[in-house]
Amino acid sequence: MTERQLDNQVNAKRELVLSQEQIGDQALAEALKVNTTLTELRLSYCQIGEAGARAIAEALRVTTTLTLLRLNVNGIGSAGVRTIAEALKVNKTVTVLNLSENQIGDIGAQVIADALKVNTTLKYLVLSANQIGAAGAHAIAELLKVNTQMGWLSLHRNRIGDAGAQTIAEALKVNPPLTYLDLRENQIGDIGAQEIAEGIKVNTRLGFLDLQLNCIGNAGLQAFDEARKDNRASTDVGIDRQVHPRLFSLLPRRLATAEDLQNVFHLLASGQELKDQPTSLPALPAELAELIMDKAHYWQGVQHTKRSRFGDDSPEHILKVTLPQGVNGNSIRVKSIQVFRDMGNRFDSNGSSRFDLIVLDEQRAVQYECSVKPTLADSSLELVTILPASHPVIRQMRAGWQVQVRASKSSRDVVFESLYVGYV
Repeated sequence: MTERQLDNQVNAKRELVLSQEQIGDQALAEALKVNTTLTELRLSYCQIGEAGARAIAEALRVTTTLTLLRLNVNGIGSAGVRTIAEALKVNKTVTVLNLSENQIGDIGAQVIADALKVNTTLKYLVLSANQIGAAGAHAIAELLKVNTQMGWLSLHRNRIGDAGAQTIAEALKVNPPLTYLDLRENQIGDIGAQEIAEGIKVNTRLGFLDLQLNCIGNAGLQAFDEARKDNRASTDVGIDRQVHPRLFSLLPRRLATAEDLQNVFHLLASGQELKDQPTSLPALPAELAELIMDKAHYWQGVQHTKRSRFGDDSPEHILKVTLPQGVNGNSIRVKSIQVFRDMGNRFDSNGSSRFDLIVLDEQRAVQYECSVKPTLADSSLELVTILPASHPVIRQMRAGWQVQVRASKSSRDVVFESLYVGYV
């Protein structure tokens, strides 16, 4: 899209939607600065990165009309979100902000929380799938204790755990203006659930709390049963479809950065001198060093999807993951394909829950397919890691390729299923 085309499109509409496009960062910023009609800007899967975030931040400082900003899946990172946070301190118009799937982490959550202690306009905040842990949750909890405007918060698909849930629970006792809180898929167990249940006992504003797809057992469920009897505001709690607690412990680590990987590879392949030692490490051939890194149990990024409805091959019942573009245009390399299945109390020891795996390229031509029988990891949890990192198909996969999991006709007993595609 040329600068002139973008300028015309921005100025011609009250709402601008761009997805999976390469756009000029500075061109976008300049167009937004002079626009006097645009109220909603949606940039999804555009991979604007840190530079694009700076351009958006420039516009946020001067816009007088923009009320909705959606920047999901853009590789902004913690550095990019910091510039947006600084702009939010002076912005007086944006009420809805979606930063989901931008790898902002705990640092990004912290800077956003600090900014919103100053901002008095934002009412809806989405930080889903951002690798936010307990530290980030603590920062957001401190925000909730002082913010008087935010009514809608989503932390869906992060990893705040029991420790993060405890800090959120303390914030709920202060009775913030929240009416909707989404904590799905956050690895919260009984301890965190019990704390949150105590929090909603005294909260009179929260209308809906979503805790599905965590790891809450009988003790946590009982705590919410008791809370419902005492809750003054009668908070509606979504707490069905809990996941086997071992699921998250079986996933590879997702903490490696691109710089980490480069440093490790350099160490393996260069024969670096050991500190305070007269000897040095033997230099490995690049092929061997690469093989060692392939075997390492880490992911730098992950695409994930799930389902809890089964029984037919309609599109909405097929798990699909499409590989994204790498951050700042870098290529990605798939490390692993994993499928988890929670059979609940209905596990069939005869192993009838076989499923089909299909790998398609950018044109949706089938490049690989096989029938897979999961391995029993626990009394009710099945898992399978599909294909080693050295498999030719894994090696070929890149941005735009798609992985599909289709259940067999006999998989009706599956309670929950998730598909993870990890990559570096």
